[in-house]
Amino acid sequence: MERLIDIHSHRDHSLATGRAIFNASLQEETFVSDGYFSVGIHPWHIDSGCLNFQKQQLLVKSALNNCLAIGECGLDKYAEASMELQQEVFAFHIELSEALQKPLIIHCVKAVDELLMFRKKRAPSQPWIWHGYRGNPQQTLQLLNQGFYLSFGEKYNSQSLFLTPSERLFLETDESDIDMEELVARAAKVRQEPVGQLQEIIQRNVRGVFFRRNSCNFK
Repeated sequence: MERLIDIHSHRDHSLATGRAIFNASLQEETFVSDGYFSVGIHPWHIDSGCLNFQKQQLLVKSALNNCLAIGECGLDKYAEASMELQQEVFAFHIELSEALQKPLIIHCVKAVDELLMFRKKRAPSQPWIWHGYRGNPQQTLQLLNQGFYLSFGEKYNSQSLFLTPSERLFLETDESDIDMEELVARAAKVRQEPVGQLQEIIQRNVRGVFFRRNSCNFK
C-alpha cells in the first residue's frame, strides 16, 4: 500500500495491483478480483431492464475485502437514465457505502445542487470523494464546506487544486494515459510544494480514508 496514491484508474487491472484503485466492471466476463478496486453502477450504465441484477452484482462484489470503495456512482444530466432513476440508484450506493463502511467515489455532471441535497438529507458518516474534479474555486469552497474530498486528474482548475486543503486531497489517472509520477509533479508545481511532500500527503490520505473501515453485512 506504500505506493498507492492513484485512487481511481480505468487502466488494465495488472497495472493497478498494489499501485492504484482500479475502477472495476460489474460484468462477470470483465470483472477482476485481484488488486484493490472500487465498484459501482455508473449513471451512464444504469439499465432499468436489469437493475435488480446490477444491484445484486454490486452487493456481491462490493463485499470483497479488496474492494476499497463504492463507485463510481452519482448523477449526470447527460446520461440517458432519468434523473429520478439516477437518484434511486445513487441512494442505493449511499446505503451500501454506509453499511459496508467504505468511502463513496462520486461522478457528478451538471447536478451539484442535487448532490448537495443528498449530502444534506443523508448526512453520511463515510467519506464522499468527487473524482475527476474540475470545478471552479467558488464551487470548490462550497464542496469543502460540506465535507467533500476532491480528487484531481489530468485536467483541473489550478486555483481549485491550490485551494484544496492537504487533508481533503486525492489524485487519479482516471482514463488518461498520463503517468502518475507526472501527474504528481504537475500538481506539486501548482500547489508550490515538493513532490515528495505531496506524495506523502496523498499516501496518508489513502491510509486514512480507504484502509480504516470494518466491513459488515448489507441487507
